Amino acid sequence: MLTLKSWTSIFHRAAPAFYLTVKVRAPRDYFDRADIFIEDLLYTTEEELPGLNKTFLVKLLFDNFLSHVRQGKDLYDYMLNLKSNYEVYLNANTYVKERKLTFPDRVPNFQWSLPGKGGVDGSKGYLTLNVGLRESEVKRVDVFFADWVCNYEDSLDMDIHKLLSLLFIEFITEMRHGFTGEMIEEIVASILAKTDERK
Repeated sequence: MLTLKSWTSIFHRAAPAFYLTVKVRAPRDYFDRADIFIEDLLYTTEEELPGLNKTFLVKLLFDNFLSHVRQGKDLYDYMLNLKSNYEVYLNANTYVKERKLTFPDRVPNFQWSLPGKGGVDGSKGYLTLNVGLRESEVKRVDVFFADWVCNYEDSLDMDIHKLLSLLFIEFITEMRHGFTGEMIEEIVASILAKTDERK
């Protein structure tokens, strides 16, 4: 039993956390709206919420998605709707055309590896936010994408960068349409719970 006890003790050691950088890309005004949402949240709750920013918000959306994946919920309809409703916003030319705006420097089709300084991808209409996520959690989502092909026999054509971008765009779009009072309470409760975890 001594051997078993010493062997099982490896599970109690704190494993080092490895992080991967994920690029979240969205129209510039979506990031502006996120800033205003956070500012309004701080004002209305009158809470001290250090570290509450766009990166925190994206991680909260990712944690929520990952929770549904881990619970084994059927996300087929949700994922198809996410792609069909919001993927268009990942293409700069399409987004500009829809809003009937013209920029002197049109950007090429959507790419994750666009260079930029300070998170800006060089386009007047788009920004890229770098978010660090645990490697183990990113792998869990990769497995979810692989399982999708096995279960539904069709490809999502999705990676972690696109997923987080779409989750962020969906959240901001829903916010623009107006959250219900109950939804706002849920969001505030989730944010407060996450900030408590980090203390």
